[in-house]
Amino acid sequence: MKGNFFRTIKILIPSIFIVLGLGFLLRPIDSHVFKKQITTRILTKEKHIIGRSINEIQTKQDWESFDEYPDFVSKIVLIAEDKRFESHHGIDLLALSNSIYSYLFSKENRGGGSTITMQLTRIVYPEIRNYPIVVRKFFEVITALRFELWMTKQEILEAYLNSVSLHSNVVGFPSASLQLFDKHIRFLSVEEAVYLTVLIRKNHSTNEEIRFRYNQLREKIPFQIPYLENPKDLTIDTQKENKNELNTQFKGENQHFLNWIRVLNPLPDGEFVATISFQLNSEVHSIVNSELEGLKRWNVSNASALVLEKNPNHSDELSLVAMIGSKNFFEEGNGMVNGSLAFRDAGSTLKPLLYGYAIDKKIYTVNSILSDEKFSYPIGFVGNYLPRNADLRYWGDITLAEALGNSRNIPAVTTIQRIGVPVFYQFLIGAGFLHLKESPSFYGPGLALGTGGASLLQLSRSYGTFMLGGILPKIRLGYLKEVPFYYGESKRLLSEETAEEIKFILSDAKLRQRAFGRRSYLNFPFPVSIKTGTSKDYRNSWTVAFNDRYVVAAWVGNFSGEKTMDVSGSFGAGRMVQNIFRILMDDKPKSVYTPKFTEVRNFCKLTGKSATIQCPSISLRVRKEMIQSEICDQHSIGGESSVIGARFVYPSNGQVYLYHPSHEKEKQKIPIRIREIKTLKNPKLIWNQTKEIQLSIHGEGSLSIERGKQNLELFDGVIKKASVQFEVK
Repeated sequence: MKGNFFRTIKILIPSIFIVLGLGFLLRPIDSHVFKKQITTRILTKEKHIIGRSINEIQTKQDWESFDEYPDFVSKIVLIAEDKRFESHHGIDLLALSNSIYSYLFSKENRGGGSTITMQLTRIVYPEIRNYPIVVRKFFEVITALRFELWMTKQEILEAYLNSVSLHSNVVGFPSASLQLFDKHIRFLSVEEAVYLTVLIRKNHSTNEEIRFRYNQLREKIPFQIPYLENPKDLTIDTQKENKNELNTQFKGENQHFLNWIRVLNPLPDGEFVATISFQLNSEVHSIVNSELEGLKRWNVSNASALVLEKNPNHSDELSLVAMIGSKNFFEEGNGMVNGSLAFRDAGSTLKPLLYGYAIDKKIYTVNSILSDEKFSYPIGFVGNYLPRNADLRYWGDITLAEALGNSRNIPAVTTIQRIGVPVFYQFLIGAGFLHLKESPSFYGPGLALGTGGASLLQLSRSYGTFMLGGILPKIRLGYLKEVPFYYGESKRLLSEETAEEIKFILSDAKLRQRAFGRRSYLNFPFPVSIKTGTSKDYRNSWTVAFNDRYVVAAWVGNFSGEKTMDVSGSFGAGRMVQNIFRILMDDKPKSVYTPKFTEVRNFCKLTGKSATIQCPSISLRVRKEMIQSEICDQHSIGGESSVIGARFVYPSNGQVYLYHPSHEKEKQKIPIRIREIKTLKNPKLIWNQTKEIQLSIHGEGSLSIERGKQNLELFDGVIKKASVQFEVK
């Protein structure tokens, strides 16, 4: 009985190994196993190689079809590595026996016994090198048999030529040809093919060893190949300018884009042809560094810049043609920080979006009057928010166009209060500002002044909305196997009419003259719409500008967050954008904006109504469909044109206040302020048509907080002069 058991075991164990071996041999080959380490060449618009995607083993590998190789390449490789390749089935018994004999009984090196198919198994499964030699050879043999069973000889040779290690971290003949000879594999010469074949076994050898092996192999090849004293002379000089990949790796202008595109997409095999322009990126990089030299004394150490270009054939996209992340990618410390993607306090750069939304939702019009007065805005039960203008002055009543053109802070905060912080927050999320992870209450009304932060890329893309008639563009970054590759999705963000109105406001140099002066870096000799931003303590200087073809944006500051010495957006980043725009438009026609939805009308600067000859007037471009506003009746011949009478500074119309029941009611009063109160002979303020509220001689007072809709009316005797409605929740 015991003998039968052992006989069964002796039969069963070999049978199991036979079944497993047959199962392994009969399992089909997945061609992906040969291409899993392929890296994508990343090229600029002009086809300059700037880098590659990254694989697991940090090598460079291209893949070309066997038909792309010159015929002599495979012939030379077979002579050197496996002369009986066409006749064996993965194992060359004669070569293997010679190798074993040489290993055991001879000191001479007669070469290895591995066929090309067996070498391919070691390339595809490099982990087998750690196995004991007997196990490793068994695995090589059975895998080679499997390859031969499922693949043609041409397929095996193609996989080998594309995968064999040749030079440093370069894998395969195609990538080695680009690296060493700067040419595609199809243009390889016979001598260069011999040189690459030598590198299969001599990739870390001296010049003498390579010369010996080259000329030794040359004699075995049945066609004429010249003798070379130094085969390395075939390779291109690493100092020559035409070696693009080596040249550009020591220049920082393309590295930030290269790293970003690697992160955005695990690039497959082939080529990624970027929209980035090699020449333009170099020019923008030079401008950035030149400007930073002049800004050193103002405690500015770094800058970033972006250029987007309109595609005339696509109305919903822009192409990224330049990206400079820092002054020097290879600088120690923060050089590798891509400042164009970093989030920082955005200053006033979000105001065009804020006013654009308010106009689009018919909350305001371009000629709406906003108050630029000192005002404390209650923010729930946590206290009050006291915004200030950059010049620490107050201009009184101004039109929305003037408030935006001159970047006044208080009207912007009034606007976000009217819209609602949560509503504008959601609008920004829809506009691609997806980094806003906190709740709207965390940012508060300061969101209108950029406290939520932004990146240069986000701002550039959102300003493209005004260029493209209200469509938030997707950004084309390049072509992957000739298919466009995009960042973001396009969507309608604003109406065409609103986009055009904002575009004209931002292009009006006369409109912004009061804040920025007659001469500044914001003025161009051709039409450009422009907006600046400066964060608290001058830590961040922003400028974003666009015309009908380009969006140009720049940030200036310190990556550490350290304060600059009063470098504003119009001075720091503004000059940088000015210089970039000039080189972009140097050889291009400077056509004026062509209005499609808007027309010029005259308005009273103090009432926003249609101006009379007596009014201090302003010419604004508004949508044609706007109903003609009523004629201003506040000014008469001989009257004081700068006074329009008493009116509410705050509360503003439609404002919402929050009542918190856990806090003392007496400490939650609503502040009241009325301007020009002294122009009234018998002023009276009535709350909800029942109770009179006492005011100081300066027109200030307060109101007990009560939930519900509230109404305040101002009278001069029995004549009503102004009214306001607001709500307490």
